Amino acid sequence: MFKKLFCSILVSILFASCSSEYKNINECKSLGTLELICGLQNPEDFAKIPHSNSLVVSQFAGLPELNEGRVLVGKISKLNMETQEIKDYEIQFLNNNTLGIGDQTCEPYEEFFPHGIDIYEDLKIRGNNLSPFLEEASLLAVVNHQKISSIEFFLIFPDFVNFSNQDKPTLFWVGCTKAPEANTFFNDVVISDKSGSFYATHQYDKDLGFYRLFLLNIFKLNTGHVYKWSFKDGYSIIPNSQGTWPNGIDMIDDDLYVNYRGNGKITKFSANRTKDLILRTYLKGGPDNVTAVGNELWIGGQNTDLGGLNCIPENVIQCPMPFFIMRADRDLNILEEYNFRDVAFGGASVAYPFENKIFIGAYKSDRIAIFER
Repeated sequence: MFKKLFCSILVSILFASCSSEYKNINECKSLGTLELICGLQNPEDFAKIPHSNSLVVSQFAGLPELNEGRVLVGKISKLNMETQEIKDYEIQFLNNNTLGIGDQTCEPYEEFFPHGIDIYEDLKIRGNNLSPFLEEASLLAVVNHQKISSIEFFLIFPDFVNFSNQDKPTLFWVGCTKAPEANTFFNDVVISDKSGSFYATHQYDKDLGFYRLFLLNIFKLNTGHVYKWSFKDGYSIIPNSQGTWPNGIDMIDDDLYVNYRGNGKITKFSANRTKDLILRTYLKGGPDNVTAVGNELWIGGQNTDLGGLNCIPENVIQCPMPFFIMRADRDLNILEEYNFRDVAFGGASVAYPFENKIFIGAYKSDRIAIFER
């Protein structure tokens, strides 16, 4: 009882110390710095569709710990970066297929709570009596926060592939893999080979509770790690991958990159060696998602830790937290950095470049932001 009361008082003090720092930007109206695409639900992660000028957008259900216990059903959408048009994907389930993707005992989901996503391009499905369209397919992986978290796999096609019986963009569910423990909370995923092997960040145990999780985050204590999964070997934990709030994850060739939101750093795992780059110091925020674009990394994150408390109330539609966007090379040298605050956007979680523009998503928001470099 005393512990809970102490935590409540601590949270109240910290919240009061930063509650009036940022503008109320719930109205989806540009303040002049950023162009906005409105009418979304937490566009938390992006993945580029191969051979297309379009992104898959994960419209995130939201973290109950940071949303007064509320969880929404999410969805997956497609954003055309040229026209800025957004269309929601239809889902078709290809049950009992012979592609061998995921755990063969995993059943199709009943509810969809998407979070982190990734696309593996070089799938090249071939076989007898298969549609020639499958040669154009890529594999989309989606973190799904069901009662037991899972990784869902879908076939996704470039814009030039059209199916005569499909009026809307369609994803084809082909398999899944359940989390290793009932309390596992995946954040993000990256596919590592054409058979659907993957790495996933386990952000924290779902049964930790808000106050304990809050304190672990503030004091930079370990909350999670990185899992590796393959059809042959199942799950294993990547050595030395423990950290505070493991978040975004991606790969360039065989190099694995992991963002640690609470530690304020990104770590490169390469040939049994690690390299850390500290992006933000104590209580100055940290990186959210990392996205590999060619041989470079694009990193989105928040410029404060305590400012996130402003985003918890349910009536906050658009998190006002200041944020940063970075571009780095594969050796973790920063090439560009942009910092924003008091604009009509906040709490950035992901960034993707297209021509001279940067598209930005956020973990609690009703909009995507765009700025010119």
